[in-house]
Amino acid sequence: MGEVTLHARNLSLAHVIIWRAEMSVVNRPEVSRPLARFYVATTVLVAALGLLFVYLYLQAPQIGGIIGLIVIVAVEIIMVSLVVSIYGTRYTLTRKELVIKASILIGGTKRVPLETIESAERTLIPFGIRLFGASWYGGYFYFPNIGRAFMAITNFKDGVLIKAQRGNYLITPKNPESFIESLMTSAKSEKKK
Repeated sequence: MGEVTLHARNLSLAHVIIWRAEMSVVNRPEVSRPLARFYVATTVLVAALGLLFVYLYLQAPQIGGIIGLIVIVAVEIIMVSLVVSIYGTRYTLTRKELVIKASILIGGTKRVPLETIESAERTLIPFGIRLFGASWYGGYFYFPNIGRAFMAITNFKDGVLIKAQRGNYLITPKNPESFIESLMTSAKSEKKK
């Protein structure tokens, strides 16, 4: 069967799930402007530091200048990758799984089979202890009231906590109520099979 990809805006995704065709619904989350500005400003600052190192190296070539430049270039590559990946974050709901597309810098794409999903609920983005990941964008965190969770967020207002048999996931889909409704409808129908 063919694959149909829909970009969810303000529609209720639950109605789309009824189709018999193999399909996927892609949710492109809203990116927080302050968060995006922070990453862009940090990227520009690191680039400026790189230019400063190049200038200083050209004035008095030393091995320390080359090492510093290599470190700055590596950090710049990571920062540019983070900025690009924040805008590339997607939450795709297929007939059999939820795919959380995130940067390899925070743990990569996660696939959550729908039959393993136990609950999904709105939540505030909690503060936790980072276990692995890149700044506020995401990674693996430990939250006192939740436990270990994989987090891939693009803002601080649309939090959805998904509890599954294989772990917890914290995401920020656009239109979180519709997303939860569609996710749980799909998960219930997958469990009945």
